[in-house]
Amino acid sequence: MYQLFDYQQKLVDGARKALAEGHQGVLIVSPPGSGKSVVIAEIARLTTEKGGEVLFFVHRKELVNQIKDSFIKQGVNLNNCTIDTVIKIANRLNRIPKPSLIIVDEAHHTRARSYIKIINHFSDVPLLGFTATPWRMNGKGFNDIYSSMVEGPQVEWLIEHKHLADYTYVSRILGNKKILKSNSISDYTGRSMDQFIKSINFGNMIDTYKQFAENRKTIVYAPSVKSANTIASKFKDNGFNAVEVNAKTNKLERAKIMKDFKAGKIKILVNVDLISEGFDVPDCSCVIMLRPTKSLVLYLQQAMRCMRYRPNKKAIIIDHVGNFETKERVKVKYFGQDNEIKTKVEKYSFGFPRDKRNWTINGRSKPTRSGDKGPPIKTCIFCFAIIPANSRVCPICGKKVPIKVKEKERSAISVLNLEDETKMKVLDSPDKHSDLFRTTYIVTQDPSTFNTYKQFLDYAKAKHYKPGWAYYHAKAKGLIR
Repeated sequence: MYQLFDYQQKLVDGARKALAEGHQGVLIVSPPGSGKSVVIAEIARLTTEKGGEVLFFVHRKELVNQIKDSFIKQGVNLNNCTIDTVIKIANRLNRIPKPSLIIVDEAHHTRARSYIKIINHFSDVPLLGFTATPWRMNGKGFNDIYSSMVEGPQVEWLIEHKHLADYTYVSRILGNKKILKSNSISDYTGRSMDQFIKSINFGNMIDTYKQFAENRKTIVYAPSVKSANTIASKFKDNGFNAVEVNAKTNKLERAKIMKDFKAGKIKILVNVDLISEGFDVPDCSCVIMLRPTKSLVLYLQQAMRCMRYRPNKKAIIIDHVGNFETKERVKVKYFGQDNEIKTKVEKYSFGFPRDKRNWTINGRSKPTRSGDKGPPIKTCIFCFAIIPANSRVCPICGKKVPIKVKEKERSAISVLNLEDETKMKVLDSPDKHSDLFRTTYIVTQDPSTFNTYKQFLDYAKAKHYKPGWAYYHAKAKGLIR
């Protein structure tokens, strides 16, 4: 049997207390990797031990198999359990025994039609939902399904108390993010993500992997099957054992791939929306995000997949698409000067896995993150790690970095605040012909010193000005006739 940690036992006790107080639906919230399956198994054991019937369902077959293993380890009486995917349960409601407790995993999906069908069919049965992220892209809450919420510790606490691995977050944008398009309440379109992948510099992807994560067990997130195959091929071309897998991969082949990855026979697993929720590989210590998303749920589930705790483990999160910068529009209510309640729209970035989250079962009328935005940060221009803004030396690569840095949103490459080229050479800069050097040099120069049309064009591109700006100024200086 599992020995529950104190915080896990508190979740069990909190859920039972809420049900005893008469709440028909209780939502249990705890971060990815914090051991929700252990809590679920213990609650199921306590229920079946008294002769109760448990109905458990989730949206994917792989998660069903995982929870069965957890139930067996915890001594749950499986004869008193119905465990299956939500689709199968919804299609045979009249053929399963009436439960005394319903347990839903990955409960942020609860608003889906099939889930509601099951819950309404057993409307008089107590409901427990488990999730790391009670968040929907359309802003709708869960308070019409769950009347109470029991929340576990924050990610920072779990890292400090060695229940999650700490991490280094590296951001190096490889493609043109301006290509990405979406509807206001949905994720990026498949077409725009495919276009984005076409703009990626795969050589820089390989270089970043070699610098930070070579020989680490790695999960790569891709936006499409075609792009996943391309990414896997690029790794294999450079001598790395990489395999692509997706939801349409033959079941037997997929099972073998997953087994080989867990056993260490496969080092790099490139997947398409398959490995996020519930996939447990504790010795995976790196994730690479090449799948841009506007979903906070997907971002956290993917970014934290490498943070399962192991002694002395320091995970690496490589964000090639700038997901941590993704902005969410949130309606915020406040009191105006006339004491009337007013509403305004504010933007909040997704931030990092360890950021504090103010989860709620209500619809989003306030930020999902706390008002404290945390310490200022910057990107090291040499290794692209996200580090404290006041760092004089990068704690990751050990190179000297300037304190005054302006973050470029599109490229995630910091712009040096230097006066001339001579000072730049003192900083042990990368090769002066590299894109990094050109970007750094051109942005810090005075346009009045330019003597070629190309200099104006490069400056306009770095500053996100239209090409017409470069044409106008170059012509005014007599460089164009």
